[in-house]
Amino acid sequence: MGALSLRRVAMTAGATALAAAVLAGAPTSATTPPRADRIGPGATLVTLSGGPAVPARPVATSRDVAVIARVRRLVNALPAYHPAGVCPDDLLRPYVLAFSLTAGAAPFARVSFQLGGCPHATVSHGGRVVAPPLGGPRLLATFTLITALIERPPPRT
Repeated sequence: MGALSLRRVAMTAGATALAAAVLAGAPTSATTPPRADRIGPGATLVTLSGGPAVPARPVATSRDVAVIARVRRLVNALPAYHPAGVCPDDLLRPYVLAFSLTAGAAPFARVSFQLGGCPHATVSHGGRVVAPPLGGPRLLATFTLITALIERPPPRT
């Protein structure tokens, strides 16, 4: 199949996916502004777990309301991510941010950061993915900042 034929197939597949996204009410491009409600307010606890440790265990936790609000803003500001090509296999375990209303309560939102292959983040509420994959060139820097914020000891009062 020639390059022009492959391009037509890709354009047709893209148009079909775009039509399906529009019908489903999903965001339709990487330039769609981020939804402010990906991670809503109310969390009093955020836990970071996962990564290469098996089994996954909490890496860090924060109850600092200012830290939690900043982490929410950082996640909510990530743009939608649509890889330009085929992603290599990612064999890394994701890091997961869990937002909870109280200690011991099930998280109301989770953000899964897949940092290998084609790095991206996925937001879910109750196990249901609620936004397109998030990413962009600042994903790793954003994840690093979130990790530093959560691992920082709380201020002394």
